[in-house]
Amino acid sequence: MADRSVWGCVGSNGSTIYSGTGFKVDRVGTGVYTVLFDVAFPQWPSVVATQMYPGNMSSTGGDTRDNAVVIAISTDRFRVTTGGSDGKQADRDFSFIAMGPAPAA
Repeated sequence: MADRSVWGCVGSNGSTIYSGTGFKVDRVGTGVYTVLFDVAFPQWPSVVATQMYPGNMSSTGGDTRDNAVVIAISTDRFRVTTGGSDGKQADRDFSFIAMGPAPAA
């Protein structure tokens, strides 16, 4: 079975996609985003997400508590929440990779 990946970099407003294809994003609340795959995986993919600071190469990074957490996964979408250094949900840019088997031909 062949592998498939969907990846992207998403802006904190949920409507800006800096890079990647094959998905759409819905910001459902403060710091909560649903990423919908254009084509569903036949099984749950493995999803990894992290907060990012796009274009800021002079930055030494954010607080380690600024983070992104994958809170739900299904074959056609996943949900991620992002937060600030106080541990509360906050709108943040994030990047992700979803990898799993490719749909049958």
